[in-house]
Amino acid sequence: MENKIPTHIIKRRPLGNPNRVWRQDNFVVSTFKAETERVRLGLQEAKELNFNLVEFGWVSPERSLECMTACEEVGIDGVFQNWEAFGGFQESKGGRETDPEVLNKYIAYTKKFRHVAGYYVWDEPLDDEKIREAAKQVKMMESLDPDRIPFTVAIPSYNSKCTWENGKFYEYLNKYADTIEPAVMSLDYYPFSPRRPLPADQLDSCKLFLDIALLRKIAKRKNIPMWFYFQSQDDPAKGTYKELSEEKIRMQQFNALLYGAKGLQNYNIAQGALWDDASRGPLYYFTRDINHRSLMMGRTFMALTSTHVFHSPEVLKDNPAFDEFREDPSASKVLAPEPLPFRASVGEFEDSENNVYLFIQNRDLFERRVITLRFNAPYRLYEVDQRDGYQFVASDSADSLTLNLSAGDARLFRLQDPAQSPCFIDYVLEK
Repeated sequence: MENKIPTHIIKRRPLGNPNRVWRQDNFVVSTFKAETERVRLGLQEAKELNFNLVEFGWVSPERSLECMTACEEVGIDGVFQNWEAFGGFQESKGGRETDPEVLNKYIAYTKKFRHVAGYYVWDEPLDDEKIREAAKQVKMMESLDPDRIPFTVAIPSYNSKCTWENGKFYEYLNKYADTIEPAVMSLDYYPFSPRRPLPADQLDSCKLFLDIALLRKIAKRKNIPMWFYFQSQDDPAKGTYKELSEEKIRMQQFNALLYGAKGLQNYNIAQGALWDDASRGPLYYFTRDINHRSLMMGRTFMALTSTHVFHSPEVLKDNPAFDEFREDPSASKVLAPEPLPFRASVGEFEDSENNVYLFIQNRDLFERRVITLRFNAPYRLYEVDQRDGYQFVASDSADSLTLNLSAGDARLFRLQDPAQSPCFIDYVLEK
C-alpha cells in the first residue's frame, strides 16, 4: 500500500490597504460593462463564464438600480456607480460637491442588497483636483458603508498629460496611490489597437511592462492588493470585437498573474464573450476556461507574495526607464543565474512559511515554445493543477524543468528541497 502524501494546511489572512477598512477574502475575476440588453440573462452567463464580480461603470442611474436587482436575483456580486450621487470619469465627469442627502439616500437603499459588493467611485482620475476629489469621495463612501469596496482605477501611461516620455507617469501613479489610499491598486493597459500594427517584436517593446511593474512596486510598498484590467476587445475605445485572438488575451491575463495580481479585470465581457443581447459570443468558451483556470490558481496566489519578476533579455532592452524594474535571475532563490530563454517570463513568489513558487509563462503571442529552466540545485516539483487548484508531484527531484507552452500560456509550480518529507499545501482563509 502506497504511503499517502500528507497535506499541510497554511492559514492565510484577508488582504487590504492598511489605511482602508475593506478586505479582500478571495481571488477576483471581474468584468467591466456587465450590463447587457437582457441584463439578467447576461449576469447568468457571467456566472457561467466564471466571473465572481461584475462592474457597472458608465451605466445610467436608473439602469444601475435595475442591474442591482438583477445581481441579487442571479446571485453575483456587483460594483455600482451612480453619477447623481457620487463618482467621476477622468476629467470629464464628476468633481462637483456631493450632496450628502442624495448620497445618504442612495447608500440606505444599497445596504439592503446582499450582492452590492462596492461602489465605482472614480474611473481614471488624472489631474490633481480629480485625484483629491476621488480621495474625498472614497473616504466618504467608506464612512457610510465601510464593509464594501470604494473602488477606483488609475489611468495608464498613454494618457495625454503624464507619460513615461515626459517623465511624469512615475510621479502620477505614486501621487494617485498616496492621495487616494485606494482599497486596491488597479490599473488598465490595452496594448492592441486596430489603428496601429503590432510591432515585429510583439509586445517586447511595449510600455505595458513599465506600467504594470510600477503598479506592482507601489502595491508592494503600500501593502495593497493589485488588480489589473486587460484587453479582450480589438478596439476598447469603441467597445468593439472583431478578431482579437485568444492567445493575445491569455498572454495579458497571465502576465497580470505573473506580476502578482489578486484581481483580474476583463475589459470587456460585451462584444467578445457575449454579444450586447447577452447571447454567447466568439470568446465565450475560451473566457469560461481561462477564468476557471485563473480562479483555481488564484486559491494559491491569494496566499503568495510576489518577490521577483524575471523576463528574457529582449523585454524593453533599449528602454532605460525599465532598468529599475529589470531583474536578473541571479536574484532568484531557486533559478540558475543565467538569462531566461527567448520570450520566457517567470514570476517568483513565497508564502508565509517561505515556500517558493514559480509561475512560468511563454510570452509569445503566436507560437508554442519549449522553455527549459535550470535550477541552482535539485528540487522536488509540485504543480498547481489548473483544473481544481490542488497540488500534485511533477518530479521528486529535478535540476531543470522543460515545458511545452502554447502561446501566452503559463503554469505554476512549488519547489521543495528533496531531502524534506513530501507534502502538499492547502491555503485556508482565516478571518
